[in-house]
Amino acid sequence: MSGINGINNYSWLFNTNNQKKNSAAQLWNAYGNFQNNATSSLAGITEVNANLKAVMASYDDAKAAFNSEFKETMEDLSSSAAKVKDYNFSVEQEGAITTKTETDEDGNVTTTTTYSKDLQAALDTVKAFVDDYNSAVKFFGDHKDVSNRIGQMATTFGDTTYRANLYDSIGLTVGSNGSLSINEAQLANSIVNNPDKVSSILGKDGLAGKAESHISFANSQADKLFPTAQAMLGDQLDTAALYTGNAYRNMAALGNMGNLINMMF
Repeated sequence: MSGINGINNYSWLFNTNNQKKNSAAQLWNAYGNFQNNATSSLAGITEVNANLKAVMASYDDAKAAFNSEFKETMEDLSSSAAKVKDYNFSVEQEGAITTKTETDEDGNVTTTTTYSKDLQAALDTVKAFVDDYNSAVKFFGDHKDVSNRIGQMATTFGDTTYRANLYDSIGLTVGSNGSLSINEAQLANSIVNNPDKVSSILGKDGLAGKAESHISFANSQADKLFPTAQAMLGDQLDTAALYTGNAYRNMAALGNMGNLINMMF
């Protein structure tokens, strides 16, 4: 009897028990349904993973472009500020500004103003500096919503508004965002008639000196200005990472379970 019982006890291994066959069939059907759902889920996860890679690639491109433009903007402004900081605005007054008026046969009057070589050089130096300063104001202003640190830089470079009246006195008009525009005729007259004032307002103790201070501050924050992917994408990045990490391992585990069922039955 014990031998017979022994055979009966292990007969399920050889598929001789109809009830066991039915149980196995039910288990296999249940697994089949679950695997179909898992396959569908895996397709969705694969799409999530592809989208995540695309988002991260875009993030890397945006960060690289920002850092490249930031570096170029700071270098250009640093170069032009250095020239203005110690620039000698004293020019020979005699012949510095020449005005010529002509009237054509129809009575139209044309006035032409020319500047001496030294005065023109001084004007060009200030123009280059103003252009580079405006580029910095625009750069940080365009990106101020990307991070609080960039917003702080936009405020820092826009502080020309606090000395608007002073800049205006030599021919520089300050816009609402801190950018500058030049009244060339007024600036030329200021350089010719009061070069020390121009040096004081624009030189090492003026705007050029402040620009260098702003540049130094910005460079000290360079690696923190553009937010991390986590800070920019937040919970969405965590969710995507969850589904593209553990979920793949779970899908693999389901596949292994199917192989095990095949071996058993």
